[in-house]
Amino acid sequence: MADYKDYYKILGVSKTASEADIKKAFKTAARKYHPDLHPDKDKAAMTEKFKDVNEAYEVLSDKQKRTIYDQVGSGGPQGFSSGARTRGQQAYSGNPYGGAQYQNYNPGGGYEFHNTGGFESGDFSDFFQSIFGGMGGMGGGANPFAGFSGGGRQPRAPQSAESEAELSLNLEDAYNGGQFTLTLPSGKNATVKIPPGVSDGSKIKLKGLGSRGGDLYLSIKIKPNSTYTLDGKDLHTRVTITPWLAAEGGTVSVPTPGGSATVKLPAMTHSGKKLKLSGKGLGPTGNLYVEFIIDLPQTLTKGQKDLLSKLNEI
Repeated sequence: MADYKDYYKILGVSKTASEADIKKAFKTAARKYHPDLHPDKDKAAMTEKFKDVNEAYEVLSDKQKRTIYDQVGSGGPQGFSSGARTRGQQAYSGNPYGGAQYQNYNPGGGYEFHNTGGFESGDFSDFFQSIFGGMGGMGGGANPFAGFSGGGRQPRAPQSAESEAELSLNLEDAYNGGQFTLTLPSGKNATVKIPPGVSDGSKIKLKGLGSRGGDLYLSIKIKPNSTYTLDGKDLHTRVTITPWLAAEGGTVSVPTPGGSATVKLPAMTHSGKKLKLSGKGLGPTGNLYVEFIIDLPQTLTKGQKDLLSKLNEI
């Protein structure tokens, strides 16, 4: 018999925990054990813990699986009464749900992969397999719950092999694009190629990485940025200039996600003046809008103070 796994203990919740409590505990545990957040020497151990966390969440977040698990108890499949085991293997050897679901959190890196997707139930432990394993190929006839609950409930139709997930990127990563390595809950790595200038809300298809060999669709989420405000593919930023530069005009260095750019500031620029830098937003159609704010430096030289005094007198 496979060793019993206490899914409640793994997530750190009580047996009366609500769905919200379980989801919150899962997020915390997933962040704690995500392999990408640990040094190489600890990755193997963290991967196993991460798989346990996902396995626990797979069971406790699903009402029907949780019911099965609670009735099994610490005795494992043998914990059923003899009457329940009459059709026992049918009761816990087929999975009407299709593939398992996961959530993957990486708050420490430039990306965050954190919505539901799927991976095969074969990635779960022997304990999970002894209760739920093989349930994906049930077919049309048998009722997998008939052995223990008084019956009647029919299994849900298998979920689509297509899965969805959310990939959070820093603005600079979305601007420049590139390849990113993601660790899936199964412990396997997936390399994702992000095109330059990808916009918030766009979707990227990963062939064969979804549930039961289906496709995984990544929905791009761009994280808030302290320098830029995002509006579709356009970016907005502010640049502070001195009063004398605003009056005389000249060149100003403006930050962009791809590096600084030099722009020509017209004379007699007023605070709030905006300039448009075409193609400096996300992708070739995105623009960068720069708003100039006039402000004095924190300190002034004696000569600067004298000049300001003369201007004030005039």
